[in-house]
Amino acid sequence: MSRLLLSLILFSAGVLHILKPGVFDPAIPFEQKWMINLLAGVFEIFLALGLHSKKIQDLSARLSALWFLCLIPIHIFVAWNHIAIFGVSNSFLLWGRTFFQPVFYFWALSLQTKGWIMAQEWRDVLFLHYEVDPEILQEQLPFPLDLYEGKAIISIVSFTMGGIRFPFLPTVPGLSKLNELNLRTYVEVNGIKGVYFFTLDADLLPAVGIGRIFFSLPYRMARIKIKKDNDEYFYESFNSTRSLKFSAVVGSVRDSDKFDLWSTERYGLFTKKLNSTLHGIVQHDSWPLQDVSLESIEDNFSTQLGQHLAARSFLRPAYCRKLKVRFRPFYKMTSTGKVSR
Repeated sequence: MSRLLLSLILFSAGVLHILKPGVFDPAIPFEQKWMINLLAGVFEIFLALGLHSKKIQDLSARLSALWFLCLIPIHIFVAWNHIAIFGVSNSFLLWGRTFFQPVFYFWALSLQTKGWIMAQEWRDVLFLHYEVDPEILQEQLPFPLDLYEGKAIISIVSFTMGGIRFPFLPTVPGLSKLNELNLRTYVEVNGIKGVYFFTLDADLLPAVGIGRIFFSLPYRMARIKIKKDNDEYFYESFNSTRSLKFSAVVGSVRDSDKFDLWSTERYGLFTKKLNSTLHGIVQHDSWPLQDVSLESIEDNFSTQLGQHLAARSFLRPAYCRKLKVRFRPFYKMTSTGKVSR
């Protein structure tokens, strides 16, 4: 339905460009308006049809996103100069139309089946894994647990996220870096292994809003401080109710064992949105892990799940200096698999 609706919007706009070019002429600050209208109309019709072609639907989705980005300056020009379009000259409506363009951009990107929607770089990633009772943990999950040799595992993961950007766009200063702390476990849905997040704390408000609204992930605002001194690593995190402090010493690079691979080589996450199950796919290289030893820890973070599921000791803590990742659009799952968009 989402794909059909966007293609109808593009197709209708393309037809109007060709049959009613005068509607758009005031918004075109160049000569040869008829040629620009014709090319725009043909291109929009091509995009609309391409969204339904198995061979080029991803290309069409990305080109549609790029097209909506290119239209933003034109919309700004129209709103700034109070140019009437479709008989509408109200400044509020014209600017509202302009600010709605990013919605079309992300809408188009969400229709990809293989392409990425967000790129990130994770730095100073620290994994603290611990074992809990599977039966108690399962009671707090909407998905079946994935066990490691019969053991249920919860992980505390802290890192700095940087280089956040979207296709065709550079990183945005002030909005491209944040610190994150999450509490997660491991699940399997329809034969697909992934991660389930109990909470994700971050220290950048826009990221918290985007994560909660668009990805249905349990983000929360927090104050996070990270300090590095050579191989020494100091961490403090506080949200409204929970805190975590620890210091650690990073060691040498290690070969990943069976547990490392099981707990870190996860290329997807699962979350709930209303009554739907969403699956988000993450693309990255294998984790280059290093040994790490905890010097001290004050954990009032894992206790949010209850004392029976709080950390008592940790299994093979691990550290990663840097990893580049890309997120693909989230997909809705059914009992048999993914729903194509």
